[in-house]
Amino acid sequence: MTSPRRARLRLVKPLAAAYLLALLSSTGPSFLGLLLLLAKRKLTVPAACHQLTRLFRQALSVHRFPFFCASLAGGSTLLQLPLQKLVIQSLQLRVPAISPGQLRAANLVAKFAAALVSASFSFTLLNGDPRKTPSILFQTPSHFQTLRPGPFDEPPERNSQEVDDAALTTRNISRADLAGRTMDLTLFTAVRALDILVSSAWDHLPLKPSSKLIKLKNGTPPFLFTLSAATIMHAWFYSPSRLPHAYNTWISSAARLDRRLLLALRHARYGTWIYGQDTGMADLLGTMCHDYGLPEELGDPAKTIPVPCEIVHMGCGKSCEKHALVRFWRGWCFAAKIHAPIQLLVLARHAVRDARPGDKLKGLSREGVLKALVDMSRGSAFLGAFIAFFYYGVCLSRTRLGPRLFSYKIITPQMWDSGLCVLGGCLLCGSSIFIEQARKQMEILLFVLPRAAATWFPRRYLPENKWKEHLAFTLSAAIVLTAVQENPKRVRGVLGDILHGVLKTD
Repeated sequence: MTSPRRARLRLVKPLAAAYLLALLSSTGPSFLGLLLLLAKRKLTVPAACHQLTRLFRQALSVHRFPFFCASLAGGSTLLQLPLQKLVIQSLQLRVPAISPGQLRAANLVAKFAAALVSASFSFTLLNGDPRKTPSILFQTPSHFQTLRPGPFDEPPERNSQEVDDAALTTRNISRADLAGRTMDLTLFTAVRALDILVSSAWDHLPLKPSSKLIKLKNGTPPFLFTLSAATIMHAWFYSPSRLPHAYNTWISSAARLDRRLLLALRHARYGTWIYGQDTGMADLLGTMCHDYGLPEELGDPAKTIPVPCEIVHMGCGKSCEKHALVRFWRGWCFAAKIHAPIQLLVLARHAVRDARPGDKLKGLSREGVLKALVDMSRGSAFLGAFIAFFYYGVCLSRTRLGPRLFSYKIITPQMWDSGLCVLGGCLLCGSSIFIEQARKQMEILLFVLPRAAATWFPRRYLPENKWKEHLAFTLSAAIVLTAVQENPKRVRGVLGDILHGVLKTD
């Protein structure tokens, strides 16, 4: 028999586990960064101690991520027992003898209600942070509205979803007062909840192996990934404010695109880069041509129509195929630096788990090492192919295949370079998903789909609309937490394993 005290401690376990895990994930990268700066002697010990103290002081605030996770996980387990008693007592008022089926239903209702209450409270807690977000991050420079941007200036985004200054003035608030700081978290949770609902519905359909619906089900993840990848890459080119700042930075690091070329494409879409006209943009790609050893006239839109793909290749020569291969190799190396440490951690975990007394290396098998190498190479090849297909799609659209399918009278070079060539690259890069295994395709989709969805909504919105996000997060989180307790396999991938381990009370 389990003592009441031990049973209560088990119920508290999810709260403590969630808090420690969130604290480690939120402070770990910064802590390792401080240690690295100390090792390189770029930071003094007193300065490091000061930053470390500030880091943990912020992380330990009740309005930060660790307390949010603790209240979400702890509340969903601690509230179950009193809510279960309340539901059962309500049933007994109507039905004196409760059947096993009714008891299971009562437990399910109690779990969902507990998750609902804890999710609502946790959302309020996380959004109650008194800190202000610098308004400059969400403000389009006003001089762009009246002055024509120069060649090296960032043109304004079209169809911006940000709240305009007139609405702020009417309500007498600043951009720092706008809601939406947790939008990425809400969209991530909503996508996971939709995945649970849709997959549950599929599993209850009486489908034959030869059914067309089975083919539709298997083809849906690649299609959605292609759509999501195209949406994200298009936003990175033309609406970067719709993506998280850290995600924008990561894409820029992986793409390794000369900023002058990026600005030229944005100016072409904005209407200040026009073929056959001198709009003062010659210096933009002219300096780029000079740096890569090309004649500067090749980058002048008034003289060269269209600018050759050799400029897009950034020093890789005239061949679009060679450029794509170079991009694949660079992307593979970039991804390998991320995947290799992860695979080393997986190998170390297996070595410790399967180690034999007196010989710890026995936990490492040749098959395990080979599998880790294959997984690392395959994951790196996926990102390498994604980058290569994107650049090759741009070249195919603007010079190789596009003009052969459509004459310049139908689709002009201006139309290709003002958006259609980027759209071609966006659509082609999604086919890289077929390099990954089917089970990993779904995991990757669930990673990129919330980020694509973020481009469909404003990142910051008026405070009176916060209830919509509050409701969406509360319902989605309740569905995810209930599903992972009822059937952990319903929550796919690493997230399901983590949540199951955190919420497990036995």
